[in-house]
Amino acid sequence: MLVDCHAFQYHAQIPWPVIDSDQIDWIEGLLLIETWLKDSVGPRYASWAYDDCRALFNIGVAFRWDQDRTLFILTWT
Repeated sequence: MLVDCHAFQYHAQIPWPVIDSDQIDWIEGLLLIETWLKDSVGPRYASWAYDDCRALFNIGVAFRWDQDRTLFILTWT
């Protein structure tokens, strides 16, 4: 489970992205999400951070701004 120490108040949970790849674990999905977050929202710890997610097949991310959380949810669900 990925969880960063943060004070961001806007939380989101999405399913891990499905990728057609030879990589059968979570690495490709994580790289895809991190690249998108960096390019679309900003740097980790300044604009977003990994957040607790109790759903087994979801990833949790917390955001500094609500509009970034909304964009993230709309893009990945």
